[in-house]
Amino acid sequence: MKKFHKNLDFMSLFTAVIFIVTLLFWRTFLNIATTNILLNGIIIGTTLFGIIICFANMFKLLPEYKWLHAYFDGRADYGYSPALLKPIAFALQNRHYKITTSNLTELLDLVAIRMDEKRENIRYITNTLIFLGLLGTFWGLILTVSGFAEILFNLNFDDPNVLQTMQYGIATPLSGMATAFTSSLLGLAGSLTVGFLGMQLQLAQNTIFQDLTDFMSKYIVSAPDEHSAVIKLSENAPVSEDIYTKISAVYESLSDAGYEIKDLIRINGKTPAVVALGSKEQLFIGTVNLDDDVLENIYKRLELCFADTLEGIKIKTKILCVSGKNSELSGNIIHFANVDQFKKYISQHKNKVPKTKSEKEDFNAYAEYIGMAIEYLFKPQVD
Repeated sequence: MKKFHKNLDFMSLFTAVIFIVTLLFWRTFLNIATTNILLNGIIIGTTLFGIIICFANMFKLLPEYKWLHAYFDGRADYGYSPALLKPIAFALQNRHYKITTSNLTELLDLVAIRMDEKRENIRYITNTLIFLGLLGTFWGLILTVSGFAEILFNLNFDDPNVLQTMQYGIATPLSGMATAFTSSLLGLAGSLTVGFLGMQLQLAQNTIFQDLTDFMSKYIVSAPDEHSAVIKLSENAPVSEDIYTKISAVYESLSDAGYEIKDLIRINGKTPAVVALGSKEQLFIGTVNLDDDVLENIYKRLELCFADTLEGIKIKTKILCVSGKNSELSGNIIHFANVDQFKKYISQHKNKVPKTKSEKEDFNAYAEYIGMAIEYLFKPQVD
């Protein structure tokens, strides 16, 4: 709590100094404020509003900070439901939610975004004060220039009272200069005040964020390996290191390209293959080191299965094989000389993820059917 209260103490001390200085020099401050009561009043009111917003946001952080430390000290019944840390609270209270390195980063990003949103209004007020100061500057300059122009236009040097006329006439441009300087002074002072308080608020938020990061690191569970399904498939029936490396690259490429990995299967009970689904009834079978006759047999079995069970729907099936030789890239069975060629091909044929509700429903129905068909034909070894 010391770090958090340190920022609050700085805010309180700084604000107290500002008000004490204002009270000590109240006559000077009053003269400055009344130079242009409308504009300067708006600047002073905006500054006071910004100070209130800073303290309000700071006091809203206090129960969040207490909840964080209460929860990780074993007192989960603190009696407060956090708003800023709500994603973290949900993850901790949901027993089925496993916190891994990747989703912890996502959770912390959500909290960081919420913290940043809380400071948006303060940033806006700070910029508004600068704008009001500049507005007063230009307003005063306009009054000054127009005042001098009016004096020169109406000046009559044959009049014996010309100096007295100039003396009375110069009051208007001097008033404009006073408006320019006082509004600039108040605008800059207000923006510095609110900016300093906003900085202390950000430091307090950073304290919460750092403590949260330290605490949450204790709850991270080991994330499943990206290719754990491939590892499990290989453990059931070991494959060579070359095949394992290639099928892992196939798996990764299809996954990164936005395809849904439906199943991992074995061709003829030996060679592993990846079943990937794309939108618009696209089906990829990615495998390695298989001959044309084997691949053609797989393709015919799939086509026969789909023809018998689907009417009016054409499943666009392609079998992609990293086999050390090249073939035309327009057919249904495509060979690749190496993994790099396979990756290049997939990167040029990325999946368009369904966006609308109807597209998602169609894709889910298609994916469910493909899953049953693959299970029937190949009996995948990995869940």
